[in-house]
Amino acid sequence: MLRVAGPGEVLGLSATMSGKPYELTAEVMDSAQIAFIKRKDLLKFLREHREACLQVVHLLSQDLHTAFDRVRTVGLTRTRRHHLGLRTRA
Repeated sequence: MLRVAGPGEVLGLSATMSGKPYELTAEVMDSAQIAFIKRKDLLKFLREHREACLQVVHLLSQDLHTAFDRVRTVGLTRTRRHHLGLRTRA
């Protein structure tokens, strides 16, 4: 498990915007209401609603920063382990 998504959270946004398949699996842990929006409908909506488009940019930017922080954390952990002479998993 990578993480637990919260109420109102959008999943698959980067895949939808890029037109590529969503590479992760989502599983509901409790009762939930889920909505699916077709890519063409989302793009049309974003073209017509500037504020929503800016919100999507904000969400994607947050995802990018989160991914960057995770990569940096893994890199720093491996670097520290290397300097201490500890083996890292390959």
